[in-house]
Amino acid sequence: MSDASEKYIRRNIHTYPFKYTYSEFNDFFKMQDASIYIHIPFCSTKCHFCDYTVYVNTKLDLREQYVQALCVEIERFPDNPVFPRFEIKAIYFGGGTPGLLSSEQLIRILEAVRGTFDVAADAEIAIEFDPRSVEQEKVDALFDAGFNRFSIGIQSFDEKILKDTNRPHGREDIDKAVDIIRNSGFTHVNVDLIYPLIGLTSEIWEDSVRRAIDLEFSCITAYPLEVWTNTAYHKWIVARGMKLPKIAEEKAMALTAFNLLEAAGYVTGSTSGYYHPDRCRIYCRFLDYYWRTWPMIGFGVSSKSAIQEFMYTNITDIKDYIARINRGEPVLDFSTYLSKDQEMRRVMIRGLKVGNVYKDDFQARFGVPMKLVYGEIIDELAAEDYLVDGEYDVHLTRKGQLYSNAVWERFYTEDDLRPPREGEVNFGLSELILD
Repeated sequence: MSDASEKYIRRNIHTYPFKYTYSEFNDFFKMQDASIYIHIPFCSTKCHFCDYTVYVNTKLDLREQYVQALCVEIERFPDNPVFPRFEIKAIYFGGGTPGLLSSEQLIRILEAVRGTFDVAADAEIAIEFDPRSVEQEKVDALFDAGFNRFSIGIQSFDEKILKDTNRPHGREDIDKAVDIIRNSGFTHVNVDLIYPLIGLTSEIWEDSVRRAIDLEFSCITAYPLEVWTNTAYHKWIVARGMKLPKIAEEKAMALTAFNLLEAAGYVTGSTSGYYHPDRCRIYCRFLDYYWRTWPMIGFGVSSKSAIQEFMYTNITDIKDYIARINRGEPVLDFSTYLSKDQEMRRVMIRGLKVGNVYKDDFQARFGVPMKLVYGEIIDELAAEDYLVDGEYDVHLTRKGQLYSNAVWERFYTEDDLRPPREGEVNFGLSELILD
């Protein structure tokens, strides 16, 4: 018999956690925010550095078959019982060259999204064009239909570089496209440039950056080149010994772009993307969802989706895609489930692609402080001047922006970098190793 002063405690567990709150139904089961990516795989030419799933010189009937199948895939999404309901905050038409489709086809796809999902009234609806595909009537029709962010893939203003990379346009096409955009209702306009390229000099690159700034559009993106194994660039460099600009030259190109853009009033929206705060509020809402690992739903060939712990990719063959859709079959190609460890690493790596990760957001998502999980890595990166460990976030320094790959590589594991086993696919990591 126990002493009267002793407490007798007997516990059993039925559920966990132990703390609940009284809730309103509509608040508890509210829709989650998400973005949508729509892949349009048609191009007039394939750039020598391009690794995307694209089809060139396609007939109009194939394009129409694809649009019809794409609309069906979108409309069927709610039939999947795994996912919650979503309110769509951003829609991105990428490619390929979405501008090769007619305005009627593009608007039909957008209407399929609106008819299937709850699209926020202020949703960003973005689309990519190359200069040659820009036509006044088409651009005006898209703006009237609700598209509100326009991205034009100029890549370079140098005629020889454009020709050598197999771009479908020249300077005359650029000038014409710029005039059309200025005469449209679009104000949130992005210009894409890319470096380093075979034959690109510092002088040519600086001239392109200055010309892009002179256009006074709201966003300019200075992409660093990625060399993928199935591109003409990879073959030329590895097999033929053609040379990219040296690392020191590439560093100088990056600094030239960063300095010129910031001097012109642009601020960073990502490690490579800049926006002018007097001309637009943000760089790109869709890319915020993409890089900050918020829910993204992909439609079309080769499109990627990341929803909760599910990550998956559609098949790449367009005829197989259309046939499967017409038969009512899934178009899933390969997939993975995210562990919590992978999800945390993904948040750090991809968040730093935007430039920072907020500590409160990390803790709210995972229930642990960021420093408890990654304190050693953060301290090392801060000591080497790649990162600032601030009160509210960790964010890149100029050195971190310049050598951003060196930052997120610290978060890779041995398992991430091992060769794929049987039945596995390596995906999402380009690598060029030269002696």
